[in-house]
Formats: sequence, structure tokens, C-alpha cells
Amino acid sequence: MLILALDTSMAACSACVYDAGSGIVLSSRQVFMDRGQAEALAPMVGEAMGLAGVAFKDLARIAVTTGPGTFTGVRIGLAMARGLGVALNIPITGINSLAAIACNETAGDLPIVVAVDARANEIYFAAFDQIGHEITAPAIVTLADAHTSMPNHPVRMLGTAADLLLSKLGDQKHVRSDAGDLPIAKNFVKLAASIPTSNVPPEPLYLRPPDVKPQAAKISFSTVGPVAAKLLAELHGESFETQWSETDFGEMLAVPGTSAVLVSNQNNPIGFVLFRKASDEAEILTICTRPAVRQKGHGKLLMQHLESLLKNAGVKSLFIEVAVSNLAALALYASSGFEKSGTRKNYYKRGDGKREDALIMRRGLQR
Repeated sequence: MLILALDTSMAACSACVYDAGSGIVLSSRQVFMDRGQAEALAPMVGEAMGLAGVAFKDLARIAVTTGPGTFTGVRIGLAMARGLGVALNIPITGINSLAAIACNETAGDLPIVVAVDARANEIYFAAFDQIGHEITAPAIVTLADAHTSMPNHPVRMLGTAADLLLSKLGDQKHVRSDAGDLPIAKNFVKLAASIPTSNVPPEPLYLRPPDVKPQAAKISFSTVGPVAAKLLAELHGESFETQWSETDFGEMLAVPGTSAVLVSNQNNPIGFVLFRKASDEAEILTICTRPAVRQKGHGKLLMQHLESLLKNAGVKSLFIEVAVSNLAALALYASSGFEKSGTRKNYYKRGDGKREDALIMRRGLQR
């Protein structure tokens, strides 16, 4: 059984391919980074798969950290895992990030405490026995009160807040681990392999609300027709290898039931979705945002606006087709509630002349 494990929950990005039958990690990659995981993860996954010499269709399971961690980081990893799980029709196993960190410790002589800096004088805390079985479930505690959660016996401590907690405790009996303080895919994948599979995708583990300040709305949406064909062609050309022309858009938008929604930031067009509606069903023909503004949530906002528009028009099902290799798009659609509906073999023709399957995805729209 081949497992792809990945993590973006904290200040790193890692991926590995593991052969559970032989117990061998076939490939592993990790980069430390405070931000940028969204851009780094898909290429890293592709590199890990290439180094392992396996194809995505050979995978039997995806493993991913679920938090606690940074709000955005946790979502990035889960979205990618869900996108791959849907595309490959394989289960996804979630493992909390503190248990993942505990897997870094291999001494096996003392119980383990993982303490991770949660800022604002708080830490994420969990305790495990010598072989990694959970004793205290992940919790968020103040640094001042952390001593009440500590075991009475000596422990090995790791995590980004380990030094801080040891200093606060002033207790010489505990040992500072020299293992890694962040989740590492190649280390936690063996634990993930031992967890029974489930048909229910893992949910993020947030121990407190995200530290995000609301910002003034700058995004606007407008429904456009054939007169916008030139603009849509320009936006499409920035995003895809095979560009649709102004004539193509003009002809498509002239077909009854076909429309486009333009998304703008401070009145500057940054993307659009072209869709066709018939009776109580609709199909997305293409959707894109300018490369310079990607990974900022505009695509998801555009999708949400379209769904609201279609619901009000009585549409019950929304369909989209996506290339099986387009991991970023699969992650976006899966995180938006789309599920696999079918496959079109050799549907897309690439620039190198090769053909690629298209995954048909469907989302039910409820009133």
C-alpha cells in the first residue's frame, strides 16, 4: 500500500511517499517556511512522487496533518489532500499536528510532551507515552497554567515552545529532545498508516478562532455578456496554455443560457467564470484568475458568488470538468464541496500532443 503524506500546518512544508508493505519511505521532501505553502505544496508533491517513481493512480491513501497550527496552513494541506482524495477516489487519513511532532522522537525511554507556541502567552499542549500513544489530547493552555497539565514524572519535551515551557517550569528532571520541533511527513506517515481508514474526510482541528482582522470589502462581481468577449479572452490567455479567442467567447456568450461573471478588485478585473445553465442544472465552462493575484481567495469568492446566483435561479446541480493533473484546481473545487461524478478519458489535449483524462465533478446546490 502506497501512502502520500503531506503537511503545511506550521512553519514548514513537507511531503513523502511511503510503502506500508515494506515499511520504507520511498521519497521525502521538506522546506521550512513561515508562508508560501500554497505555492510550494503542489510542486513538492509532484517532486516526491517523481522521486519515488510511482504514479498518482498507484496511491492507496493520503495522510495529512489537521492542526492545531496556523489557520491558513492547516486549510492548505487539507484542501490539497481532499482534492487528491476525490480525484483518485482513495481515503484520506488525518493526524493531529502534535501527534505528528511526537513521531519525531525515537528514543523510546521517556514519555513525550509536545509544546507548540500558540502566541499570546499560550501554547498547544499534548502528552504521549514512550511509544507515542496519546495520554493528554491536544489543548490550548496559558503558559502560566501549563504546569498543571504536566506529568509528575520526567518526560522528553519537543515543539517550538519546549524551551519556553522548560524555562517556566524550572524543573531539571525533564529532558529537552533534539528531534525536530515541527511535523515531518516522513516521520508521521507510519503512524498514519496504522490508523483505520474512513469514508469521512478529516476536519481541521482548531483550538481557538483564527486571528484574522476583518478588512474593508474591495471585491465586486458583475455579470457580463458578449460585449466583454475581448476582456475575457485576455484574462483567459494569461491563465491557460491554450487560449480562447475573442471570437470564441463572443460565440459562446451568444448561446442562450450562457453567461460570465467578472470579479474585480477595486474595479480592476482579475478573473471570471463562464457558465451555461439549462433547466435546473449548470456547467462551468471555464474559470480563472490572473496569475499575479492567485492564492488570495479570489477564486473561492468567485465560486461562492456563482453558487449564490445559481441557487436564486433555481439551479440544483453544478458541474465542472478538470484535468486530473490540475492539483490546485482539484483542491479548490473539493474544498468548495464538489465531488467526483465521472471521468472523460483522454478529454484534454496538451501542448506536447499527449491527452489527459478529465474528472467530472458535481456540487449539489440546496436552497
